[in-house]
Amino acid sequence: MQPLPTSCPPGLVPDTTDVDAFNAAYRRAKQQHQVFVAVEEQGQRWTVKADTLAAGPGHTIVDSTYDAIRAAVIRLIRS
Repeated sequence: MQPLPTSCPPGLVPDTTDVDAFNAAYRRAKQQHQVFVAVEEQGQRWTVKADTLAAGPGHTIVDSTYDAIRAAVIRLIRS
């Protein structure tokens, strides 16, 4: 996975609308000790979740990463 704020190539972003695909993507994040980030559409609202448990104990998200994720989500919503 590429570090933020570099955009991730579309081929590396899994479509996890299927539960099995979601679970597989989460397992891969855990195996690679990476934060799992999911964007969900819930009706007319979007929810972004970052699961640091997948990265392992003691992992935190610094403010610059939060800001980059937030900016990417805002661009996604506007497009």
